[in-house]
Amino acid sequence: MNIAQKASADSNATWKGAAPADDNEDIIPRDIRFGILENPTRHWLDGDPQKTALIDGLSIFLPEGERYFIRSLKHYAPKLKDKQLAAEINGYAVQEAFHTREHEDYNRALAQLGYEVETMEAPVIKTLRSDKIPIFRLAVTCAIEHLTATLSTVTLRHPELLENATPAYRRLWMWHALEELEHKAVALDVLAAATKNYSPFKRYMLRTMAFNAVCWTFLTITLKNLTLFAKVDGIKTGPRYWMRLLWVLFGKPGYWRKCAPLVIKYYLPGFNPINKDDHDLIRKGRSWLYDEFMSLEAARSVPQAG
Repeated sequence: MNIAQKASADSNATWKGAAPADDNEDIIPRDIRFGILENPTRHWLDGDPQKTALIDGLSIFLPEGERYFIRSLKHYAPKLKDKQLAAEINGYAVQEAFHTREHEDYNRALAQLGYEVETMEAPVIKTLRSDKIPIFRLAVTCAIEHLTATLSTVTLRHPELLENATPAYRRLWMWHALEELEHKAVALDVLAAATKNYSPFKRYMLRTMAFNAVCWTFLTITLKNLTLFAKVDGIKTGPRYWMRLLWVLFGKPGYWRKCAPLVIKYYLPGFNPINKDDHDLIRKGRSWLYDEFMSLEAARSVPQAG
């Protein structure tokens, strides 16, 4: 992206009511627009098609996924005796609604770049709309939220992973990571309330079997979609392609290597989604996001040379 394109992208970003926030506030919906639809960028991370496709591929899941999450939790909200948890569901739903809007724009931007977005989204939509049992939808929501919370924790622990990203994309993924951490415990808290009459073993099996199903489905759809990204990029998906992908995931930068220790914690019988450094990460994420947009506002206020 050249200087003129970057300036255009920044001019389309808007920020509403997202101050640094009081640390006593747990879930803060932030109405931010990132301007990605107006300035779609190919290979926005390190100029690397594979790194970019891995992250772009996450956006393919998100609009339908986030609508699914909202339905799953809203089903149980009127039944909850814990009013604080019911209020957290509302905050969660507003955050996810903003995520849905921005990732719909993100995916439209991918389509503008020539990627087969509808084809990639089709199995996601089919899978998520096939779930009819409320308690299973809730367990699936918990499983997906654990995966997104894991990715978010790694992103905020290692901001250098996005250091060479196009700014609008870096802002979006840092914002999304922050808000995923803020609401990471809500779905599991609702599951605990909804299954209070279950035996510990039955609750554990529901949670982990749903997680197994989610991981398998996510893997198969992701691998298929990577081939579709590569096709448009004119890249052959032979052994060399897959070996380099394994290196990116397990070697350097090692996305999956960094995520795996957190992912497998979900199988612990007494799993608690809260990590000891969550509060520090949330504070750092809030500070980073606020400083980023304040810098953007400051840059806008500087008169441009004729």
